[in-house]
Amino acid sequence: MNPWTPLVAATIGWAASAVLTRAVIVRGVDTWTMIPIRMVFALLTLLVVMIFYRRFWTTNPRAWRIGLLLGTVAMAFPMILMTLALEDLPVSLGSLLIALIPLATIGAAHFLVDGEEFNAGSLPGLLIALLGSGLLVGIGGDTIEGVDNLWRGVLFVTAGVILAGIGGALSRKYALELSSEELVLPQFTVNTFVVAAILPWLFPMDISTVDGPSMLMIFLIGAVGTTFAFGAFLIAAGINPASRLALTGYSVPVLAVAMAVVFLGEELTLPIIAGATLIIIGVVLAERSTAHVPEPGVATSR
Repeated sequence: MNPWTPLVAATIGWAASAVLTRAVIVRGVDTWTMIPIRMVFALLTLLVVMIFYRRFWTTNPRAWRIGLLLGTVAMAFPMILMTLALEDLPVSLGSLLIALIPLATIGAAHFLVDGEEFNAGSLPGLLIALLGSGLLVGIGGDTIEGVDNLWRGVLFVTAGVILAGIGGALSRKYALELSSEELVLPQFTVNTFVVAAILPWLFPMDISTVDGPSMLMIFLIGAVGTTFAFGAFLIAAGINPASRLALTGYSVPVLAVAMAVVFLGEELTLPIIAGATLIIIGVVLAERSTAHVPEPGVATSR
């Protein structure tokens, strides 16, 4: 297999997920209704993949214990918070702030992962990315069409980024104990249980808001934007060096913004372009200055 094929597939899947999520929200479906349906579709798709391709199945108790932690911290809560953010923010703003996840992972890894302590070489990239975020939110935020409650949306996406960063650091922490494939089923199962079995008791779903086109889009978010993209990335992890895998973190938000401009009619303003440029440059610099714990099956040369 061409090593770029699964990387491109994962990038397109994740970028499309952000755009489709915003499109569903604009049609009047709220977060508490969308996410449970999305994850049911995602888990069902994973089960079909497991049956036909005989991948991702595990009965390892250790994998399920770690999956309980990662499925909650790294998947369920960030997904909820970032979807809530897209109720207030257009994709052009929300997805670029989500691009800060690698920086949050670097910060969390300093405290959670042996051998990944923060070093001064990452500081310039961190400052550049924060400058881009400040420009994007502080100067351009109120001028971007489609913004509802700017600071509520920024608060949600920031909390989601922090939790996703902690989840990423925990994934690195356990990387030498278990392969990524062993954690897929536990993470998806736990995540689905949290959002589909627990959340509806706290925040009732309103199925009446989900019409046919919305249901189709939610299916695509779950099957393509979640399971397909996640699985493609894991396949890519087995045949690509870490430096190439990191490209998805930079390319997904850029592609999401481009798709939002084309399909949602969002406007590409100067603050968005400038903020995006600084954020991506900062994340690249910080990532390349940080040593990472190797993952099984992944070439880690930089």
